[in-house]
Amino acid sequence: MSNKILQLAQHQQRYSGSYQFTITHELDADFRKYLTRKLADLIPPTVDQHPAEAQPLDISLDDIEGDVVAGLSAFTCGTTLAIDLLWVDEPLRSSGIGRRLMQMAEEFARERGCERARISVTNGLPFFVDMGYTLTGTVQQVDFNAGSTRAIYWLTKELI
Repeated sequence: MSNKILQLAQHQQRYSGSYQFTITHELDADFRKYLTRKLADLIPPTVDQHPAEAQPLDISLDDIEGDVVAGLSAFTCGTTLAIDLLWVDEPLRSSGIGRRLMQMAEEFARERGCERARISVTNGLPFFVDMGYTLTGTVQQVDFNAGSTRAIYWLTKELI
């Protein structure tokens, strides 16, 4: 699929206003590490392993200088899209970019024969529910060293 251009005039003070989506169907470990660093305080602890037959799907939104300002990293395996990481830079949040990244991932997943999507998150639950995801599980994670508790939510969505 060709790259798509998105114009976001309201954020020209920091960004150029021109953005390009880049879709990668090969594992990009550096991109995943970048998103993981950006989400370090937000992502649930996960095992970063997928079956050998899993197919990577990375989508980044790059500004005119080539800097990543938003991204999604996922895998498809069998009939399931597993979204591992979703990040949008703070100045661009609430502009529809996260929604568009999710929609693009779901479109590619359908092309690959996926029937459902799944994601686990620690925040942003209303965003995913608004996108049609259903809460399928939750657990309270206790960090005894820090004395804090946070919830991890599992969500799924039927793609067919």
